[in-house]
Amino acid sequence: MKRKIISFFTLLFTVLFTACLMFGCKKDAVKLDGDYVVITATADADGKSLLAFMEQLKEKDELRFEMSDGMVVSIDGKQNASDFSSCWMLYTSDSENANDAWGIVEYDGKEYGSATFGAEQLIVKEGAIYIWWYQTF
Repeated sequence: MKRKIISFFTLLFTVLFTACLMFGCKKDAVKLDGDYVVITATADADGKSLLAFMEQLKEKDELRFEMSDGMVVSIDGKQNASDFSSCWMLYTSDSENANDAWGIVEYDGKEYGSATFGAEQLIVKEGAIYIWWYQTF
């Protein structure tokens, strides 16, 4: 019986490992969570602007967003209010490009500073987290 159990788990591990190699075991770059859109920069994003990375994600159908006059005005169908009383604000784990000018957001037990640049100018760093938070003022 012990041999059968060991054989089963060996086979299961082999199948999962093979599937991981064939289809990739990477974490999703985008997580939609209510009023939060969390983007984790992958290796292929490093050195690009956040906007360029978001466009890449859009092409892969992993993210939906709209821009107008250099601003992100809609993400996943949720649009900024016409009077900007509610809108998407950008926060990041990249401490070199964050401050508390627009506050700090706590997400998943960690704090993120407001981005010092917009998506067009902010250069992405692999592994950094970029959070779009739909805020009401």
